[in-house]
Amino acid sequence: MSAAPTAKTPRTGRRPNPRIAQFKRTWYFLRRNGLAVFGIVVLLIILGIALYATTSAVPWDQMTECYATNDQIVTFHETGLPSGLAWTVSVEGVAHSSTTPYVNFSLPSGPAYPYTVSPEGGYTAVPSSGNVNVAGVPQTVSITFYSNVPGASMSTPSSYSPTTLAPAASSPLGCTVCTYPSGTPPPGPNCYSTPKYSPSVIAPTLSLAPLGSGPLPLGALTVEPGISYFYNLYDGLLRGADYSLLISVSIVAVGAMLGLIVGAISGFWGGAVDEAIMRLVDIFLSIPQILFVIIVVSVVTTDYSTVLGLDPVGTRVLLLIVAFMVVWWPFYARIVRGQVLVVREQKYVEAARASGASKSRIVFRHIIPNSMYPIFIQMSLDVGTIPLLTGFLVFLGFRIWPYIYFPEWGTISALATLDVVQGYLGLCATGPCSMPWWQLLFPGVALFMFAISVNFLSDGLRDALDPRLRR
Repeated sequence: MSAAPTAKTPRTGRRPNPRIAQFKRTWYFLRRNGLAVFGIVVLLIILGIALYATTSAVPWDQMTECYATNDQIVTFHETGLPSGLAWTVSVEGVAHSSTTPYVNFSLPSGPAYPYTVSPEGGYTAVPSSGNVNVAGVPQTVSITFYSNVPGASMSTPSSYSPTTLAPAASSPLGCTVCTYPSGTPPPGPNCYSTPKYSPSVIAPTLSLAPLGSGPLPLGALTVEPGISYFYNLYDGLLRGADYSLLISVSIVAVGAMLGLIVGAISGFWGGAVDEAIMRLVDIFLSIPQILFVIIVVSVVTTDYSTVLGLDPVGTRVLLLIVAFMVVWWPFYARIVRGQVLVVREQKYVEAARASGASKSRIVFRHIIPNSMYPIFIQMSLDVGTIPLLTGFLVFLGFRIWPYIYFPEWGTISALATLDVVQGYLGLCATGPCSMPWWQLLFPGVALFMFAISVNFLSDGLRDALDPRLRR
């Protein structure tokens, strides 16, 4: 008779961690969603840009201010005019007055500009009119004044040493870009053509053949069409990734967390607790969001005031986050409350009650985890909305940052739009002009990719976390 088979020794080992198993299941369903994967890739790229910005020599608090060299500095010297008398130099109808031996001012770019000199006190300017030739180098013009009083002898011109002021040497700005007016010969290598009367309208200098980025890979953010000062759009968008991520994620994360807890407590306890919390939510919902943010940021602080030992920029960022958070969490509280009213009637919640679980354990172990799915949709909309609202405030003219050209994507988009609306639409209506398309395109693309990637990721997470929505 054969012996009975021996029982198999049970395998020893640790039980798989349920949290790790849940993560693997979520990742499995998430990676099957192509749009969610696309959102993850884009967000990782934006995060990489933000990390790279911390290692680059880019200003933290404001965009790099630059200067275009084809808007030349012209020095007018005068001799023979007694001190105390004024004289005026008019260049193309624009008057520049002075009582000093010389006057410096900038001329619009171009090959030749007529000027006239109008002295006071019975004196004649020689030459009284002429041309200022600008061909890539600063010019020096000498003017001698002679007395028109009968019987008076002509004044003898005193000797002087003409000087020229090079923009690169005299400008304390962060960078200088060699430019020249279109239709004139380049003054040298690595110089970029600009419209005749818009020296700061510099197109993207990115080159594919030969490969090179140039000083302005994404072009110039022009302050005004007719002046030579502008800002480096590339530096602004690079540093703006840090602030846009910090502000948007902080506002949405804190607001969603607060609203999730308040809404779960309100929906689960019900009765007087629900009534009191919902009336508080109604009070906060009655506060105009934009007006409240303006009051907190613009009235509570001055341009350079500080709180909690932070610098002016850190103070404004903190106040902006707090202001948005105060008016943002009620929306999440209402969404979560409605979801909790459904979840609390489920069988697993009744089973938890029957097993003797405390109310706090039921809320934090069962109610809140199963009420989070609708929040992902709202968070995806809000993360992309925060930079747009910030840009909206800047576009309306409110000073929410201590520096005008602050490196934040919404702010940059608003400033670019303002520059185009105020500076270029009028010029295009009266004659030929050069529209700086890059000022609108690149900030707009950055905001769009940020918002759409978060949308795709949150939609994929909702499908992966909720078994009822898996496709």
